[in-house]
Amino acid sequence: MSKAKSIARVLGSIFALPYRVRHWIWKSVVGPERAFICISESIARWTGPLGNFIRQSFYKHALEHVGEDVHFGFMSLFSKKQATLGNRVYIGRFCTIGWADIGDDVMLADAVQILSGRHQHGSDMRDGETLRDNEQTFSKVTIGKGAWLGAGAIIMADVGEGAIVGAGAVVVKPVPAGAKVGGVPAKVIGS
Repeated sequence: MSKAKSIARVLGSIFALPYRVRHWIWKSVVGPERAFICISESIARWTGPLGNFIRQSFYKHALEHVGEDVHFGFMSLFSKKQATLGNRVYIGRFCTIGWADIGDDVMLADAVQILSGRHQHGSDMRDGETLRDNEQTFSKVTIGKGAWLGAGAIIMADVGEGAIVGAGAVVVKPVPAGAKVGGVPAKVIGS
């Protein structure tokens, strides 16, 4: 690791410390999930390499697991602390990630959304209730090693190892390993 990168990591840890303390305090005030989301939104706004290293430092402590050399792009955030990230994951700008298990060497282009499953909200409406009254159900979405998710893709189902998801695709069914998918809903267009 270069000396500059080592210094940047130390600075990122120093700048992340107040966020880690705030997260710890807010967990008892607003609950762990809401506290996590608040901090995730706050640190997303830091620009440049320092912002990346601040996010690296915070998420190493707050997420379930973060591998080595993960890049967290500007304005990208997590909504579920159960997320796991492998080594050398690249997360572009403006990404939103829920409950996901992201393998080694995965690349997310800008504005990718990985939701916490396909059926997060129920569709029942009883007398006097709204859709908002339905219980939320979350499920983990797995992104296999070496997958590449194109700009603006929306992912609601597992993506296999080495798969490529085209820009703007909406993945509602599992994508096989090595497949290329595109469209709305996403369909296999090659391998």
